[in-house]
Amino acid sequence: MALRGEPTGVATCWNADVVATAKRDLKPGDMLDGEGGYTVWGKLLPADTSRQMGGLPLGLAHQVKVVRAVKKGQSLSWADVAMDISTPGVQGAP
Repeated sequence: MALRGEPTGVATCWNADVVATAKRDLKPGDMLDGEGGYTVWGKLLPADTSRQMGGLPLGLAHQVKVVRAVKKGQSLSWADVAMDISTPGVQGAP
């Protein structure tokens, strides 16, 4: 891209999603600390599965408050957290 001044690739479809998954039991009031932290890890799920469950993308799981209990190993959904949906990074997300 830098040498030729043109795009070299583009996503043509949504095949999968990396969904935030609890590293330990989480309780309401806990704050997620995102990638590389102590609260969540990323689990690759088919796009249809992520969409059906309302999977919370790992990239958005930083400084987000948990609002309902999540068991260790369970993937988080948007309903499990209090997300500020007015921020530019969240615009257009499910």
